Amino acid sequence: MFEPSSKPVNANRALVALTLADGTISNVSVRLPMTNKLADALNNADQFLDVVTSDGAQMFISKAEVKRACLVDVPKANHLNFNRRSADRATFDPFAVLKLKAGASADEIRQAYHRMTRTYHPDRLSGLDLPEEVHEYARAMQVRINLAYEQIGG
Repeated sequence: MFEPSSKPVNANRALVALTLADGTISNVSVRLPMTNKLADALNNADQFLDVVTSDGAQMFISKAEVKRACLVDVPKANHLNFNRRSADRATFDPFAVLKLKAGASADEIRQAYHRMTRTYHPDRLSGLDLPEEVHEYARAMQVRINLAYEQIGG
């Protein structure tokens, strides 16, 4: 009756710290109703909360077992410091960006460039359902990777 669907569900969720009747506290992702409000999810007629645990397991928790629910505040990524560092060429270390030791050979530099590009290229991540902050970070990293390669290997 409560088997998880094999299809991905694009439901609105919120990270919540649930305190259960036995005193255990669990950080879970709770599926929100169309109003996107945790209070509505807790107070609607449904008897169970649809939650996903940190290890990705979907489960249903009886609302009668929930004694307390608090939204967990997840900090947003701040790119101001990152952008400042990428613009400051005086302290920019291309070997550190490519994760190489100073004096690396041309072949090592090329391999490191390709490895880092495979990891951070925005086109590779564009098809994934990731927060916009992750996509912005990948674009900024690719700029740094390209700049590092131009300075020491290009």
